[in-house]
Order: sequence, then C-alpha cells, then structure tokens
Amino acid sequence: MKVCIDPGHGGYDPGAVGNGLKEKDITLEIAMQLRSMLLFNGIEVVMTRDGDYAPGHVENDQNGELWARVKIAKEAKADLFVSVHINAGGGTGVEVLVIGTGGRAETVAEKVLPYLVQAGGWANRGVKTQNVMVLRETSMPAILTENGFIDKVTDAAKLKGPNFFQTLAVAHAKGICDYFGVKYKELAVVTPASNVMHRVILDGKQTMALSSQDAAIAEVKRQVDTGQAQKGSVQRNTDGASVFEYAKTQIPTPVPTMPKTPIMGTETITVEQCRQFLDKHNSNAPDIIPYYKKHGEVLGIRWGYAVAQMIKETGHLTFGGDVKPEQNNFAGIGAVGGGAVGATFLTPEAGVIAQLQHLFAYASTGDLGDYAQIDPRFNLVNRGSCPNWEDLNGRWAVPGVGYGEGIVQIYGQMTKEVIEVPAVSESGAVSLLRKILALLLNFFKDEK
Repeated sequence: MKVCIDPGHGGYDPGAVGNGLKEKDITLEIAMQLRSMLLFNGIEVVMTRDGDYAPGHVENDQNGELWARVKIAKEAKADLFVSVHINAGGGTGVEVLVIGTGGRAETVAEKVLPYLVQAGGWANRGVKTQNVMVLRETSMPAILTENGFIDKVTDAAKLKGPNFFQTLAVAHAKGICDYFGVKYKELAVVTPASNVMHRVILDGKQTMALSSQDAAIAEVKRQVDTGQAQKGSVQRNTDGASVFEYAKTQIPTPVPTMPKTPIMGTETITVEQCRQFLDKHNSNAPDIIPYYKKHGEVLGIRWGYAVAQMIKETGHLTFGGDVKPEQNNFAGIGAVGGGAVGATFLTPEAGVIAQLQHLFAYASTGDLGDYAQIDPRFNLVNRGSCPNWEDLNGRWAVPGVGYGEGIVQIYGQMTKEVIEVPAVSESGAVSLLRKILALLLNFFKDEK
C-alpha cells in the first residue's frame, strides 16, 4: 500500500488566500501530519512536496508544476493519490472531488468524506466530479479534498483553531485506512503548550508558516541553496524574534516566464477545422460553430479558443453534468456547483453570445457596442482582470487548476485538423476542357 500525498499549491502559487491564511501553508501542515499517521499505520507514503515547492517544479508555470506532481505519483507507482486543498469562492463546508463516478476513486471519496464532515462539523457538500488535471492525468485512483472555505469567516475560524490541522489529518488518515482495510491506530502526538508558528521569510516576504522550527529552517536553506531566494530567515510569530538567518552570495539565474494566451485578438483557425474536430468526438453535435466566428469577430475575441472552452465545458456537446442541452448554456454560466444548473438562453445563438460576452467582461474594459447584454453575470466580473485564458484559473472555474491550459490544449488539437478538398475527377476535368475548347472554336469561327 502506497499513498502519494499532494499538498495543494506552493511556491509562487499561494492558492486561495483569505482571513490572514494562505492555502499552500495549510495544505502542507495537514499533509505532513497525515504522512506521519499513515506511516504509523503501515502505509507507505510519497510526497509531491515537503517544502514550498514540488521537486522538478517549473517556476511561474502552473501547468509544469502540476505535471511534476503527476510524474512523482506515477514513478512511485502509488496505489492512491490524495490532493489536499482549501476551497474559496463564497461557499462553506467540505467536499471531495473525483474525475468520474463508479470507480475506485469514488469509493475512496465516500470513505474519507464522512470523517472530514465529522472532524470539522462542516456542511457536507458531497462527492463531486470535476475535470482537474491531477485527477485526470494520474494513473491510480485519485481524490482531491476541499477542506472548508478560506474566504468564509466561520470556516477560517475553524482552520485557525488549535490543533485543527491535526484533526483534519486524522480524518483523512481514517478514511484512507478504511479504504485499504487497515484498522486505524492513533498516533500519539505531543501538542505544544502554545500555538507557536515559525514564519519562513524569503527575500523580505513571508512565504509560509510552519509549526516545526526545524522544518522552517530546512525550507529556508533549501530555497536559498537552490537559487529560489537570495536570503531567508525564520521568525517566531509570538514575538517576531528571528531564530535563524541564511544567505548565499550567488545571484540566482533568472527563470523565463512562460508566455500566456490572450483572449482578445484575431483568430486564424477555420470553422471547418473546428467542425471536423468536434464531429470526430460527437457526430450528432449541433452546428453552432459559425455563431462563434460571427460574434467573436465583432467582439474581437479569438473565437476558436471559445469553441475549445465550449468543448471542455460540455464534453463535446454531450453535456452530462448539472447543465442540460436545452439550456443552450455552453460554458456553464451560473452553474457554480452544488446542483446549480445555471443560466438558460432562448436559442443556441444567444447562448454563444452570452459566453462570448462573459469572456469579453473578463478580458476587456470596453463596452458591448451594438450588442444587448445577454450574459446575466456580466456585471459580476472584475472587468479586465483576465486578459489571458490561463488567468481564468480559479475564476471561471473553482478551484480551476489548469482550466485555461486545458482550453489552450484543445485549441492546439483543433489547429492540427487538415481539411481535405475533394479532387476533381479526370472525366470531369476532361469534360470541362472540352466545353472551354468548344467555346473558343465557336468564338473564332464567328470572327471569320
């Protein structure tokens, strides 16, 4: 039995932030305690990270970071993948995500969820399916736990409670042990007399806070030695005293940032390429792609990527989730989870316009020109906050890890479609030449 534990986010990506908390700090604390508990119960453990970064991560490349974690799980030949997260977005409670129903992942989720609900007195948001990269690309059963909402005051108060991370770790451990048929044994944990935390300060900025001083010191050394920071220190939260300082004279080599994909711009893909790609996956799909070209060009949106988003959201127009085909809602507008079916539009063309308007709201601060506003959530968007498809992660979809990258990937597949022009048959070509020759002969005959 081997479990790969994945503390969500890390490094340059803090995850969700709210009420004085960072998701990446909380998930690491829960995961490290969970590791000890599983080892104590005879279950082998591999971590995707035991510090701020996953080994093999790519700076400022979220997709590369996630692939590094998937690679760790696959190479370790783990029997189970558990990604620990904290939710955000205005809700409350706990839920467990899986890539699909009916498999072993759902079995694990159903084992773990009741313990999490009991541990925090959370609202039970249930087991949900979501197309998350670490769930989709791992080769073993995989679950992602969402332990409360960091931006909800009541949930954050629980997360700040004494020894609550330990309580959540125990809940995970009990569910995992149940799945493997292991009788859970309680690990004796010495609780500190006070809630002392040790802040990891890198280049003048706090990146995390750990209960273990030794772990905080090790993290500072690793970050500086690997060139992620030039200097670092560990500070005690109770009195602000610095208990460790470390610096390296070498200047780290700058890591180039990966280019992003703009939402606005001129499109180069063709309607035929999009149609052909969609037809390969769903031959009964309605022909709505011309609407994307027509209205996308008016709004200045790279409409081919909007087609890719539609394909991602609807499963090639097969739907299957909370949104139904008759709603003409091709991008899940208003379908925020928990059974919410989202908006309904009178016609397929109106649904496409609403999707494009919602993208326009995210990517631009301009007005809609001659368009009437169809998107019901247009005014809820922070205008111009997401100029790129990758910026939609955690905004259009929550948690939305790899959401924009997935759209870009589908678009790339569509551009590879080759549209074959039917060749003119030899008999047809000969017939055409004969007709032209006859016309020429008649012309010159008349000239005489």
